[in-house]
Amino acid sequence: MGSGKGHARSLSAAFALACVAWPALGRDAAPSAPSIRVLVDGRAAITLDRAALAAMPRTTVNTPAIHHEPAAQWQGVALEELLQRAGAPGGEHLRGHAMTTIVRVIAADHYQVVFSLGELDPSLGHEPVLLADTQDGHALTTSGPFRLIVPGDRRPARWVRSVTTVEAGSDASVH
Repeated sequence: MGSGKGHARSLSAAFALACVAWPALGRDAAPSAPSIRVLVDGRAAITLDRAALAAMPRTTVNTPAIHHEPAAQWQGVALEELLQRAGAPGGEHLRGHAMTTIVRVIAADHYQVVFSLGELDPSLGHEPVLLADTQDGHALTTSGPFRLIVPGDRRPARWVRSVTTVEAGSDASVH
């Protein structure tokens, strides 16, 4: 067995080094930018941050006060646009088996809502569902960086806060 004093000195030196290095690790580690993952069955997932969303076609939606939500102006990207960027069919290509595609939107707290791909497609007449990143001209922060806004709903049960993931696929593949 080794000397107890030598072992104690080694532990003391390691502790001192950790005390010096630990604060530096916290300073150097950049916080991860808020992002959203979009997964379409059979395609590579895409990850979009605020800058990527800001570069996409923007949509503005004005919503009246409903339920516990005040009237507001929301800005962001149409959910259908995100899905098309990730490879989901739309427009004239949305027919046959593709009409059975389910879109699931998942929040950071695992709250989930489901749409059919057809109900999101503007060629079929639905009002756009918005992945908002601003409300009344200010970046969303208190309820997460991204929020789903469904203007046609009579109550905001599908207005998902803190959206992290959008998945599209058949009912068997979306899990």
